[in-house]
Amino acid sequence: MQEDNHHQRQALLSEDDTFDYGATDNASSETMDAMSVQVHSNQENDQDEDDQKHPYAFLEEHISLALITFCSNLSSWIFTSYLLSSSAVQPLYAKLSDVFGRKSTLVCVISFFFVGSWLCALARSMLQLALARAIAGLGGGGLMCMASVVIHDLVPIRKRGQYQSYVNMGMTVGTAIGAPLGGLLATWFGWRSCFYINLPPCALVLYVYTQRLPNYNKLVKQNLPRRKIDVLGACLLCIANTSFVTGTSLGGNTREWSDPLIIGMLTSAAIFFSSFVIYELNWAADPILSPRMIKNRNVLGACASNFWLWGSMMALSYLIPQFFMGVRGYNASSTGLWVFPRTVVNAFGCWFVGRHIRVTGRYKHYMLSVTFITMLAVLGIATLWVPYSDRTPFALLCMMVEGFGVGTVIVGSMVALVADVAHEDVGSATSMIFLFRSTGFVCGSTISGAIVQVSLKSLLMERIQGPEAKQGNV
Repeated sequence: MQEDNHHQRQALLSEDDTFDYGATDNASSETMDAMSVQVHSNQENDQDEDDQKHPYAFLEEHISLALITFCSNLSSWIFTSYLLSSSAVQPLYAKLSDVFGRKSTLVCVISFFFVGSWLCALARSMLQLALARAIAGLGGGGLMCMASVVIHDLVPIRKRGQYQSYVNMGMTVGTAIGAPLGGLLATWFGWRSCFYINLPPCALVLYVYTQRLPNYNKLVKQNLPRRKIDVLGACLLCIANTSFVTGTSLGGNTREWSDPLIIGMLTSAAIFFSSFVIYELNWAADPILSPRMIKNRNVLGACASNFWLWGSMMALSYLIPQFFMGVRGYNASSTGLWVFPRTVVNAFGCWFVGRHIRVTGRYKHYMLSVTFITMLAVLGIATLWVPYSDRTPFALLCMMVEGFGVGTVIVGSMVALVADVAHEDVGSATSMIFLFRSTGFVCGSTISGAIVQVSLKSLLMERIQGPEAKQGNV
């Protein structure tokens, strides 16, 4: 089997865009079963890390489901390459836009995504596809981040929540319809259409950016000393993010957590993150992570809340569908019906908090109340796991409350963050909160997946008897 799989990984992608299931004709049922779980997990990874998508969410999200039709053993790298590149550059774009100008950075972001999608559609091997996805990730990591920066530049503070809610609503709707759309496109027109469909809207947006968008903070070269580009800090942060994402993506999936490579990656991430913070606080001439941000209580509070929020949100997004399908025995369509209301209410929460801030101009007490109620809702969702009880309707209500709370905190925390910093620190503050978001996203999906895998393996070894079970082949 290992020799066959090694041979399969070297095979070129078929010229025919349509497949039954798997990239090869002789993929075993074991491979497909394992792949379905892996793809589901990585599908969630693409959508949150791509929580950096602005209205382009559906352009990326529909690819996740379509990849099932032509990926087997190498499928994890198709997702991981995108996640690696987007996570590495995501915290840098806002600060780079302070140096090179907003318009230049926006054009760069959409160009990377356009070229990456085009190369994905033309890929003839799994390696080419993985590299093309990495190029697309360089753009995907900045889509929503730059949208947030531009909003906070141009929109008055009382209206920022409303416009920020539109961005997050677009991402939520794109996430909801992306996967089904990708499946339909792959079935009707072949998997390459899932990448070709990105090109027309990207080309339109690129035209608007280059021809219609005024450059309101144009780069003045004589005011740009070389030291303003914190190259060393950017390198330290990229290495730290890459090591962390690689370790958490492979750990518990393709390699054991005790594997020396995983331990080395996580240790490297801790060392480089620590080095980055120390360097930024003490020696950086124009730091990516401004010391003023670290000393600001509101900024730290917003970043911490986003870390835990994204972690819990991704954990629930990963576990709830697994519970309905694996424990309750629902099919994919029925599971989607149970999960869909949470997505709809999440978008409503984004819109509602934007309207609330615009009308009242206040957010503190509202945000605290919603956060507390969201915590209670998560505890209510946990009742799904009570043995021999049917509390699905109650849990559905709790999922809707949790979705509403998540949408509220995502928008409200961003408004609270930039409301307490000077205009010249908006880029640094935005970079900081997106760094915490992406880290929480990876931690939530990875830790929840690891807990499920370890618990499931332990239960299987305990309850399934026989020669194969003793050999660890259950």
